[in-house]
Amino acid sequence: TIVLLTNVELSEILTINKSITLDGNVHTLTSNAARAINVVGENEVTIKNLTINASGERAINVIQGAAKLTIENVKATAANYTVNVAGSAKGATVTIKDSELTGLNAVNVAGANANITIDNTTINTVDNNTAEGYSSIALNKDAKGATVTATNTTINLTGSACSDSKKAKVDAEGASITINGSTADVKITVAYISYGDTYYSFETLEAAIEKAQAGETVVLIKNVTL
Repeated sequence: TIVLLTNVELSEILTINKSITLDGNVHTLTSNAARAINVVGENEVTIKNLTINASGERAINVIQGAAKLTIENVKATAANYTVNVAGSAKGATVTIKDSELTGLNAVNVAGANANITIDNTTINTVDNNTAEGYSSIALNKDAKGATVTATNTTINLTGSACSDSKKAKVDAEGASITINGSTADVKITVAYISYGDTYYSFETLEAAIEKAQAGETVVLIKNVTL
């Protein structure tokens, strides 16, 4: 266990690549790096009692293995992807409890078969950009089979582009998000069109067909009844 005795300011990414507990001891970690904390590999890591102020994306970034990460009593703020499970973190298990997360796509998952549990946590999302498909909790198209279960969780949405449908979105086949026992606020993607490293997702097959350009492929991610 590493216990902070003072506030810390970092100019480089803090990489955790061993099984360890980082106890912030109610102190603040301020990061000016591209990422604040990288959790790497198949390790058991606990981050607790810490405030994280990330100047860019990703306050906590899980990469390169099926880590078992517990985030407890953490107040984390980032521009977006506040807690991110990358595509290289297939099968990762992340538990978030008694915490507060602020940012666009505050919980973002790209790792297939990742399992995210959220309890007694507040998520704050401010979205004024109508052109982007941000939400508070997001499973992107690579997160096949991933699950997010949120209980006793409050999601606060503000900004001109926010609506209840932006609480959560699922863009991956076989993936699911449940918020306080309900899927009512979860936006479900039916199909997407890929353009290299980017993609456009659609809630109806009709919209996908209308938007498809000649020669592009529409990919279904769930069964469709017409």
